[in-house]
Amino acid sequence: MNWISELQNLNYMAVAIAAIASYVLGFAWYHWAVFGEAWAKALGLTKEEADNTEGLGGAFVISLISGLLKAVCIALLMAAANISGLLSGALFGVLISAVFIVLSLGYYNSFARVPSKLTLINSAHGVVELAVMGAVIGVFS
Repeated sequence: MNWISELQNLNYMAVAIAAIASYVLGFAWYHWAVFGEAWAKALGLTKEEADNTEGLGGAFVISLISGLLKAVCIALLMAAANISGLLSGALFGVLISAVFIVLSLGYYNSFARVPSKLTLINSAHGVVELAVMGAVIGVFS
């Protein structure tokens, strides 16, 4: 596989939409009304502390860059595996996230003694995030 050629042939509209979807999903997922309250409680944060975004500009930038890089990698891997379509893309995203996100968070957080509820919330976010990215990229393939 010629990675440079594949990078040039990616559908960057799909990559951009997938990255934006990732960012929007994160905003919704960690909103107080969805999983934000449980997430904050697992971290020992009050609502006021969780809502305080002062000093988190760098985290928001990293989140955007992370979404973009994940979308590019998912698109490259899907192209290499010749995967297209909404369901195939979503399933691919679930598989990738299960192997690289869920398993990693599971053992990292176990050794760090992070509450299992926090691991579950963050792992589930990773699964849904990459499933959405894969679905978006698959639709455009």
